[in-house]
Amino acid sequence: MTFRPALPQETTSLVGRRAEVGAVRRALQRGRLVTLTGVAGVGKTRVAIRAARLTRRAFADGVVFVSLSGLTSAESLEHALAQAMGIHELVSHSGVRLLAGHLRPRRTLLVLDGCEHLPEEVSALAQALLAAAPGLHMLLTSRQVLRAPGEHTVEVRPMSVPCAGASLAEVAATESYALLVERMADPSFRLTEQNTALVSGLCRRLEGVPLAIELAAVRARVMPLEEILRTMGGQPGGSVMESAAGWSHDLCGPEERLLWRRLAVFAGPFDLAAAEAVCSGEGLAEEEVYPALAALVDRSVVITERDEGRVAYRMLGGVRQFALARMSAGELGELRRRHREHYLAMAVRLGCEQNSVSRLATWSTARGEWPNFRAAIESYAAAEGQVDSCARMLVGLWFLWLYAGMSREGRSYLERFLATSGIEGFPRLAALMTLTHIRVGQGDLEAARLSLAEADDLVAALGAADEPGEHPDSRRLEIVRGMYHFVMGELDAAEQGLRRALKAMTGSRGVAAVEGIVTLGLVHVAQLRFDEAVDVLRRARRLCAEQREDVIGAWADLILALALRGRGEYAEAMRLATSAVRAHARMRTNHATAFAVEVVGWLATDLDEHTRAAMLLSATGGLWKVEVSAFFGSRQLAREHSACEERLRAALGPHYVRAAAAGKAMSAAEVVACALTLCPGSSRQEEDHGLALLTPREIDVARLVADGLTNRLISQRLVIATRTVDTHVENILKKLGFAGRSQIAAWVIKERGRS
Repeated sequence: MTFRPALPQETTSLVGRRAEVGAVRRALQRGRLVTLTGVAGVGKTRVAIRAARLTRRAFADGVVFVSLSGLTSAESLEHALAQAMGIHELVSHSGVRLLAGHLRPRRTLLVLDGCEHLPEEVSALAQALLAAAPGLHMLLTSRQVLRAPGEHTVEVRPMSVPCAGASLAEVAATESYALLVERMADPSFRLTEQNTALVSGLCRRLEGVPLAIELAAVRARVMPLEEILRTMGGQPGGSVMESAAGWSHDLCGPEERLLWRRLAVFAGPFDLAAAEAVCSGEGLAEEEVYPALAALVDRSVVITERDEGRVAYRMLGGVRQFALARMSAGELGELRRRHREHYLAMAVRLGCEQNSVSRLATWSTARGEWPNFRAAIESYAAAEGQVDSCARMLVGLWFLWLYAGMSREGRSYLERFLATSGIEGFPRLAALMTLTHIRVGQGDLEAARLSLAEADDLVAALGAADEPGEHPDSRRLEIVRGMYHFVMGELDAAEQGLRRALKAMTGSRGVAAVEGIVTLGLVHVAQLRFDEAVDVLRRARRLCAEQREDVIGAWADLILALALRGRGEYAEAMRLATSAVRAHARMRTNHATAFAVEVVGWLATDLDEHTRAAMLLSATGGLWKVEVSAFFGSRQLAREHSACEERLRAALGPHYVRAAAAGKAMSAAEVVACALTLCPGSSRQEEDHGLALLTPREIDVARLVADGLTNRLISQRLVIATRTVDTHVENILKKLGFAGRSQIAAWVIKERGRS
């Protein structure tokens, strides 16, 4: 299971909140569904993140954080959870069933932030998941209680504030004062008898709401406290958060106010280029956007995020809602038009076949833009007369759907669009081709057959039946048809179709041609024509290197590894297969990573690395079952998996069961680590040396790790603290020079076999 980075990084220190964090941790011990409630800006998210971070050791399979900002339906909620957990290739199950199946065998904490605008949908999903997955706990933040069965609530109250007439010591002891001083970041400020009443009055005026205090603290860097309190005194009624945001808004310059309002159109993180394209215009020149944006960052209205070298910006929910509430329908409509047109242009630019930089890096960045792409797609779907633009966006994001681990979202949008939009002609053909490609990749062959047939009828209706090369989507459809025939086991038909399509594309250096060449190489491997496969795939690798197609290049490496395996060139095959594992794991595409690990497992079987192979094939078997049809529906690939398993059962005897159990218990990171490293301990002397390094208790722990037990279960079995088990595992890894639990398991299983 591929979980994304578990929790957002805390860019500022958490001041106070010990009582609230403690209450959340105790609630998680008492119940499996805990909801943090409180007013806007009170700090629910920060408390949830800190509590989750402090309890993460209790959840052997990780913590998953999902922001629900910008989601509008139960379906989008399921998509967001699936993406956060790395589940993208759903074929035959509903979203809830897939999520439940993925979580059922695992002990996981799921944190959902901002549930108040989807209370019924979140409640229904929580009930379904908790009923299906006994090891699951859920921590939610919401402005209202969900009233779901078994829900435990923790109210996050405003910070303590000094009472009127409080002494200097009493003021200094309050959380609101501590936060104000912390965020002011003024080393010269001192609380004195002279300013105590002033500070006390400001904290009371802000009512202890952390976001309001932070906004005031930023202003305090350039304005005396007396002036801040005076200007706040004139705010109209309403919540203190609204008052603080309004007060902060009034103190901004005209360009900053305008940008603040316009930035609310973004559904998720955005970069400077997007802000300039969408928010510039009347009253705000493009060159004025960055200075205004930097000022809003300085004022804590906008926060910055850094991921993989990319700097992005995001508005906090409270200040975004403040801005949205102050926009007229006409202004919001115009901003949404500019927003969707910007992301359409980005999708078209990304989807073109010219590629001057790494495709992996490009689409990793694009995947981070998904909340805004989703908002743009839904905006086009809701707008009058925008069918063609919606089609262009859905097709433009083809790489996101097919190679960047988001096929589930792509399939859902394309199916809905084709069923309801009335799109015709070549735009419909492009959408059908993309949908068919997704269905073939998912192994949903009956659905793929239906969309192929519809595409053929459409080509005939367009008068292109005798000239399939006339339109790029017609040519690409033939490549997809070849993939379909391969998965169906119709190898001759696949070869003939691919050769026809590639002949029609002679001279083309686009992605479709490279896909066709790689698929032809796979067909030759299945036909046992290994020399031809090697020639074809080496050509594909050269094209990928020239065009910086590193993702499709990883597929070429993987299929070439299969061809070299057929020729008995195991060392080079293993090098290529492990290279593909690294690339696909970096792309975080589960089905591709699973297949790459499969190939490493087959090669490990050939090389008599039996324990490692058994662990890998067991681990990938679980991944295939919950994410896509096994081996994309290919019976030939499934037969190879079964043949390797039989060889391993015979080689390992009774130890096979333990090796398979250890593989099934591994996390995704451990599976990848196991695929990339040789099994340790190749001699009896090395085994004895390893045993001599460990204490008797560490040996007990190592053996239970090999049995697939989590640290928590080991602590229960040995009647020791979980933290003590954590320490033993860390000591074992350090003493034996291992990188993960999978290596401990492999070492123990081999030791058992030798003894």
